[in-house]
Amino acid sequence: TWKDIVIPGLEPEKAFWSGSLRRQKEVNRAKTFAYFRGTIANKLGKQYSKGIRIKMKEAFKDIKDVVFTEQHSSCDKTCYREEMRASTFCLCPRGWSPWTLRAYQALMVGCIPVIIADEIEFPYENSFNWREVSIKIPEKRQLEAIDILRSVPDAVIERKREAMAKFWPNVAWKRPTVDADAFHSVMKELERKKRGFKASTFTFWN
Repeated sequence: TWKDIVIPGLEPEKAFWSGSLRRQKEVNRAKTFAYFRGTIANKLGKQYSKGIRIKMKEAFKDIKDVVFTEQHSSCDKTCYREEMRASTFCLCPRGWSPWTLRAYQALMVGCIPVIIADEIEFPYENSFNWREVSIKIPEKRQLEAIDILRSVPDAVIERKREAMAKFWPNVAWKRPTVDADAFHSVMKELERKKRGFKASTFTFWN
């Protein structure tokens, strides 16, 4: 629209937004090819996630290098971060809505986000090509996700990792704020919108 913007989700865990996980020694991502740990079943059944998460869990349950499972007390926040960090792709299927914090978390730890949410909108889409740091799969092809990802060349995966390494601070709300973090990136986006609004035919004040 002409009056609002999309901002990155607020990730409160310092281990994510500080970049400390990225500064640790490189991990072997070969063990987990694709990863999802989160809510799958809901008391409203297939109304939640349009049933996508339930179908994906059933389809991928026997694939050894794919983790698609519910949250569990046996895997705390530290476990979740380490599992995500040790994965090549982080699956981000829609929940109640297309919006997902998981995609931003994935960027912060170097796991390529795989977006399965048709109507999702990301920050900075007018100035940044999100294809450089993610993969989007149509909801109707949800069960083909692993086959699609296996067809991605190693060179493309490496380019996306390199792009993520440069881009991730733009979605991290750092404290205190630093140049090129989410706060400054959003301010630049608002300034761009402001300039566009002043030039709009809807403007009726000086």
